[in-house]
Amino acid sequence: MIIIPQDQTITSLLANTHERFVIPSYQRRYAWRDAQHSAFFKDLDMLLSDEGHLFGMLILHTGNHKGGINDVYLVDGQQRFTTLSILLLVLKEKFEEQKENYLIQQIEQKLYCLDPKSKTPKLVLGELDNSDYLNLLKHRFDEIENQKILDCYNNFKILVEEKFEEDGSEWLRNYYNTLTQQAKIIRLDVQQAKDAYKLFETINNRGLGLSATDILKNFILGHAAKLSDEKLEVVKELWTKLITTLDGNSSDDFFRQYTSSLLTRKVTKSKLIEEFKKHYFKNVKEVDQLGEFLYAYGPLNEEDYEEDDIIEENEEESSSIERISIDEFLQKIVKAASIYKKITHLKFEDSKLNQRIKDLHDIKSFPSYIFLMHYLSEDHQRKEALKVLGLIGTLMLRRHITGKPTGRNDDIFANLLRLKTEERKPKVIREKLLESYPTDEEFKNSFPTHDFKSRVRDRARYILSNIEYHIRGNTSELSINSSEDVHVEHIIPQKISTNKSKEKYGDWESYLGDKAAIQHKKMKDRIGNLTLLAGDLNIIASNNPFKKKVNCYEKSNIELTKKLANMGDFKFKELNDRGRWLADRAVEIWSI
Repeated sequence: MIIIPQDQTITSLLANTHERFVIPSYQRRYAWRDAQHSAFFKDLDMLLSDEGHLFGMLILHTGNHKGGINDVYLVDGQQRFTTLSILLLVLKEKFEEQKENYLIQQIEQKLYCLDPKSKTPKLVLGELDNSDYLNLLKHRFDEIENQKILDCYNNFKILVEEKFEEDGSEWLRNYYNTLTQQAKIIRLDVQQAKDAYKLFETINNRGLGLSATDILKNFILGHAAKLSDEKLEVVKELWTKLITTLDGNSSDDFFRQYTSSLLTRKVTKSKLIEEFKKHYFKNVKEVDQLGEFLYAYGPLNEEDYEEDDIIEENEEESSSIERISIDEFLQKIVKAASIYKKITHLKFEDSKLNQRIKDLHDIKSFPSYIFLMHYLSEDHQRKEALKVLGLIGTLMLRRHITGKPTGRNDDIFANLLRLKTEERKPKVIREKLLESYPTDEEFKNSFPTHDFKSRVRDRARYILSNIEYHIRGNTSELSINSSEDVHVEHIIPQKISTNKSKEKYGDWESYLGDKAAIQHKKMKDRIGNLTLLAGDLNIIASNNPFKKKVNCYEKSNIELTKKLANMGDFKFKELNDRGRWLADRAVEIWSI
């Protein structure tokens, strides 16, 4: 592999009117955020006229050029290149306001292939983003689905406008010239796909600035490229399907949970790449065809594993593990991703199943996904699946309330995966969960003092909804829990000490008595101080004195809230008493 780096300006990079830069569909979506846009913009703005700026590096898979428009594929650098294109668009629009026709023409030649009038973009984004980019070029902002693309455009619009108002048209021209003539980019053209992926791995072997998904993608595609062009195309297609399936989810989170599920133990973010590769080498049969690939790509941390150990481990496991092809390996990941998406976005056809999973969302039972992405892909009876989801919800709620170590949760669900598929029955799963199950006494004692701060307010809403149905004797589908108009209400307001709250709502601090501010800070987010109230009533009740709030509580159709209207006072004693009463109900409801 012979590669000659090319040191280019943006102008020279985009000078070829027959060259189009394509971001393959297997690449992740555009993901840069506000801070990265701002840094990108300001780094260039800070340059002096006699300085240069290293824009970054592009790894391009060029293939064999032919007549007409030649597509080159961005193996690395797609986020930066997309950002550059959007910035050029914003600058063009600003020059249009100033009627700088010559500069407008220059930018159009950088944004479009052949004759700019043809409007053939010089950049083609992946399957999920390209229509958004085209809509951006055409100012169809309402049709853009990837908000990050629109955010990038809007952020650059603001930054350019602010600098223009401050420094005028001279700054605008100087900034454009700095960007296109002084900023440098290192271009690496690679004709063979296998060499492109290997180069990416070599340059980014520490993973700096890259997501785990990017590194794993290159690792797998690089392997496929070494096998054959045909195998590479199959793997590309599967990876594209994977990325498309995971759209709307953190792919890094998915891979960590998926790898944890495969290994039936917790895998940390820092160990994800290492552990995934190790599993890959044990389970994909094509690794035996590559010889040096096992070491050339550095599958393991050299500080932890010796070469002989790797060979020995692979030989030891080979007799007990039935290896599968690389495409079968990826098909399993895609299948798991499909279930994972259904779990995170409540996309099952069964509404009751979706409701039980929503309950898990509200409880913050994310570690259970390690188990559920496999369990819910298996052929279990609906009644059994609902039972299992209920058991998981009860366990996780009890563990959250009693403050059990969260680091143990992944291990609990990984342990369930050690059960054979036919063993994953409610009775067996219950027995396994009981090993980590807080007692009634622990749960009852912790419940009244648990802190339901804003980040876990959904958990409080879930609890109060279910206690409401419990005291009503209503076992039908939860209507409160699915209604966006019902909110968690603080009986004693969240703020009692500010001058504004006193002036507008009365002196809660005096009403609550001695050391009210200290007690309030400790107790305001406890379950005894929380109830459910519909939107309009919630607004009316606001931070009013309790005597006034009672009028709203009387009008509520929610029994938990209506009961408050019968109380003459509501101070810290009443808050504690109510918390203990709710705890008694909770022990009855959340029991396995």
